[in-house]
Amino acid sequence: MGNLFGLSRRRFLQLCVASPLLLTAASACGRKKDFSLGVYQHPGHEAFYISDHFNLLPDNVMLRKSQSAEVIVSAMLSGELDAATLALDEVLTCLAADIPLQVILILSRSCGANVLLSRPELTSAAQLKGKIIALESRAVSELLLEHYLQKSGLQRQDIEVAYLPQLKQLMAWENGQIDAAINTPPVSHYIERTGAKRLFDSSQCPALMFQVLAVRTDRVNLLSDIPALLLNSYYQGLDHLRLFSGDSLRRTAFWRNLTLSETTNYFASVQYPGLAQNIALLSESDALHKAMQQLIRFMPAAAQPKTYSPALFDTAALRQLVLN
Repeated sequence: MGNLFGLSRRRFLQLCVASPLLLTAASACGRKKDFSLGVYQHPGHEAFYISDHFNLLPDNVMLRKSQSAEVIVSAMLSGELDAATLALDEVLTCLAADIPLQVILILSRSCGANVLLSRPELTSAAQLKGKIIALESRAVSELLLEHYLQKSGLQRQDIEVAYLPQLKQLMAWENGQIDAAINTPPVSHYIERTGAKRLFDSSQCPALMFQVLAVRTDRVNLLSDIPALLLNSYYQGLDHLRLFSGDSLRRTAFWRNLTLSETTNYFASVQYPGLAQNIALLSESDALHKAMQQLIRFMPAAAQPKTYSPALFDTAALRQLVLN
């Protein structure tokens, strides 16, 4: 039996039920892995999946994968991971739990990846009044919703909010329990297959939504080779995405259960800063600090980090990579 999203029943149930509980480890047989890197499905993280597929990761690095961002964040909070690909609000969540992190790379900036989708018949903001919008219980989703409400002239009291992880949104959408949803690819692509209307996305917001690579400073010496080797493997994966785009599209389409057209849009929803732009962003960091302050506004007071150091953003590994 099928579903609205064009997914097999088995695949649909895996996404909605099983996958959030899984954190799979990818490693070569017989090798000792000393360093665990957590990644979840997001267009800004795909270069690491490519690097892993072609055995480009450092020998002592284990890639631990999940379809769910919350699983990776939980694994970081529980001490299972030494580094992870995270959104900035997820970095703030870890800092609030006293996890000592340092951001060593900007993986991507959202330019359409964060999106508000509605039922096909809801074509205007006025029609959203009294409707249920599903979103994750996290700052970046609240930020996108605020920008949409300001743009559309709606007030928060005009809508109902249901806090659901992205994979649970699929089940709620299938069952007709929600009228709109805020999410990211690949989940947004599954929902768009039902004819959902794209009401608003992060391309209409200031540059506030970043994906980053963060490492635990108590687990890795930032002057050691591991951070630079990680960055090198990331850029090798990114080079493959760019130089062998046809191969990368086909692989990613298969991995994410997307069509080639959807996969093209998947990658187009983010921008990937190069080495020079990364060094500039991390060195000056005004844009990143502005984004952090905006996100903190949407975190409950008890969940906010007490403070964070300007040294949160570090270019040492990038500069080491350039010098080598």
